[in-house]
Amino acid sequence: MTRTIKNITVLGSGRWGTAMAIYLSRKDFKVTLQCHFKNEYEQLIKTDRAPNLPNYSCDKKISFVIDFNEALRDADMLVISTPVAFLRGVLEKISSLKKETVIVSINKGIENESLLTVPEIIRSYLPGQPLAHLGGPCFPEGLLSDKSPAAETIACEDEELAKQLQDLFSTPQFRVYRSHDLKGVAILGAIKNIYAIAAGIAEGFGMFEEATAVLVTRGLAEMKRFCQVMGISQDTLYGLSGLGDLALTCYSMKSSHNKNFGKRLGSGESLKVILETMEGKIAEGYYTTKALWEISRKKEIELPLCNMVYQVIYQNKPIKEGLLELMNRPLKVED
Repeated sequence: MTRTIKNITVLGSGRWGTAMAIYLSRKDFKVTLQCHFKNEYEQLIKTDRAPNLPNYSCDKKISFVIDFNEALRDADMLVISTPVAFLRGVLEKISSLKKETVIVSINKGIENESLLTVPEIIRSYLPGQPLAHLGGPCFPEGLLSDKSPAAETIACEDEELAKQLQDLFSTPQFRVYRSHDLKGVAILGAIKNIYAIAAGIAEGFGMFEEATAVLVTRGLAEMKRFCQVMGISQDTLYGLSGLGDLALTCYSMKSSHNKNFGKRLGSGESLKVILETMEGKIAEGYYTTKALWEISRKKEIELPLCNMVYQVIYQNKPIKEGLLELMNRPLKVED
């Protein structure tokens, strides 16, 4: 069954949510952007530009609201970009969603308390809604560029809906692949942020490019080990939402909040100062590190890099000591 999708609501006016709203409005959908913060709403109303994405105009094509259910009343599709730490607070306020409204999550993370992925949290609140997750190696500027190609994966268990969403999101500059591995696409998009933090720590600590290459490669090995235990497809691991997203976030020089978070740690800033001065930006890997550490402990999965990042962030281990422990582990066959 082909669904009629004309009205789209985006929850969350952060960089990624705003970029997606602009992108979809350019495709001539009627787009409403729901703002969590009054100052963001007021600036959008006044200037048509979001405070965290000032170089891109909404072109007078997007409606802005604060009230959740006003934003959802006529939505044929709901795009969720709310950070995972605040997701439940948003979902529990939803009361006026049509049962046929398609939900597409574009946020990345694992909830610390429940260890659930974004689609799993959404399903716990909205179990009957058609659901998909869009993930892969793309930053807001890449999505909105007409000069540089980008690609992501739409994951949906309903093949017909997956094909419709694949067509809906695709343009000549933004190619969308499809997958049935909803959990895999969601969870790999979350855990690669941990290795981006590790790459940032190495750079901030003054290490050379070789260290980043090692961290990306061994980070991928840890993700492979994790996928084998959790039953996640190798196609997903080596696809856009796995290897693709890992490479982008670890090598990004300016756009990765997670790498910049790690770089500041590596250069000697305290965690408290970093968290207090991120100016509304969120490094999801900060939260995901704790969640993956908990999962690896319960499932007995060996993830040395993740463990090092966890110890640096949550146990105040000196970075030099953590790196030395990694390099002095028993020598082994490459896996």
